[in-house]
Amino acid sequence: MVSMGRRVAANDLLPTDPGYGGAERHTQVVFADWTPAKPSARGENVEVYSNCREVELFLNGRSLGTQPLPPDAAPRAWNVPFVPGTLKAVARNGNGQGAVCELRTAGSPAKIILSRDRPTLTPAWDDVARVSATIVDGQGVPVPRAADLISFQAAGSGIIAAVDNGDNNSHELFETNQRRAYGGRCVAFVKATKTTGDITLTASAPGLTGDSVTIGVRP
Repeated sequence: MVSMGRRVAANDLLPTDPGYGGAERHTQVVFADWTPAKPSARGENVEVYSNCREVELFLNGRSLGTQPLPPDAAPRAWNVPFVPGTLKAVARNGNGQGAVCELRTAGSPAKIILSRDRPTLTPAWDDVARVSATIVDGQGVPVPRAADLISFQAAGSGIIAAVDNGDNNSHELFETNQRRAYGGRCVAFVKATKTTGDITLTASAPGLTGDSVTIGVRP
């Protein structure tokens, strides 16, 4: 496996005293994108996580060097001057290619892409389908800081049971049909109201091209 991200700061130092009773706050300091908030020509600390013997990092097709697997399997780090384009990590075991991870620079938000976690659901009271909404640019690259308000509409044999976006600081309602994107994403949970049929979920936002998915209801 291989995965990578941009590290913008050190991890929070948490208390080591087992009797400490305060809240533990973890600030996000690693971001899985190649779209920094300030896209100036400065160095970005790139960490690559892999269990393969070696990893080679490329920026727009140019190799930035290869690093072996550390004895403690710690992340491998590169300082990369930011240039828009594609950052790719290629992990290998021996001569073969084991895994690839790519991050691409995003442009302006252009459309919403919906994806479902399952094609069908049952009419059981506790059965729901999860539909993820991702805001992407004109090339289909996720826009990591998009925060557009997305409205959902369900038609057919079901309803929207809840929405969410993973932002613990958000005070938006769960039981409604709209949610502001957080990190460029939000989700809607769909529930059946009939024993058979189809549910069509549509997502829209001002200035963005919308999308829709269909989920079947089966006994």
